[in-house]
Amino acid sequence: MDVQRSSYIFIALSIIAMFLITGVKPEVRDICPGVCHAGIEPDCDTLCISMGFTGGYCQGLTCCCNPKSSKSSIINRPI
Repeated sequence: MDVQRSSYIFIALSIIAMFLITGVKPEVRDICPGVCHAGIEPDCDTLCISMGFTGGYCQGLTCCCNPKSSKSSIINRPI
């Protein structure tokens, strides 16, 4: 009986591990990190700039950040 129970536990844990590795992840909202409202500090633009984005905008009551620039500000020229 213990061997059968152990195999069921192993199968159940394997299925759970499979879902954790491949499966459902919560939506990461790092592009929209805050809330827009008149009394909230810091404002959306300041929040996004402090996180390394180029700026921010309000989408309803959600503060969303502009995409980060793909160009580097420092360009190394070949010798």
